[in-house]
Amino acid sequence: MYHRNHLSASERQARSRLARILHGEPLLCGSLVTMQRTCGKEGCRCTRGELHESLYLALRVGKQRKMIHVPHGLEETARRWVGAYQEALRLMQEVSGHCFAQFQKKKEQAKGARP
Repeated sequence: MYHRNHLSASERQARSRLARILHGEPLLCGSLVTMQRTCGKEGCRCTRGELHESLYLALRVGKQRKMIHVPHGLEETARRWVGAYQEALRLMQEVSGHCFAQFQKKKEQAKGARP
């Protein structure tokens, strides 16, 4: 069994925060992109160069990349959920860095233990 007391304080903290995110918060594996477009209506301000801004969720569905429009009423929700994903990804990279350092130590120990 793996005991947490053998982990550094920073690794324990990263693992705890990651567990809270994964067990308690919704997350979307993607990123948010602001795009500008024209609507095509005659006389609209966008025909004079003042383009309409819209928020899109960029994500992968299978092997395809999708851009999904985010309605104004869901922008805050999308930002929170994508933010949770990005924080979880950052924390996983941090934990992986700690594990890699441990792996390197074990590798060096094994190298020195050879007959």
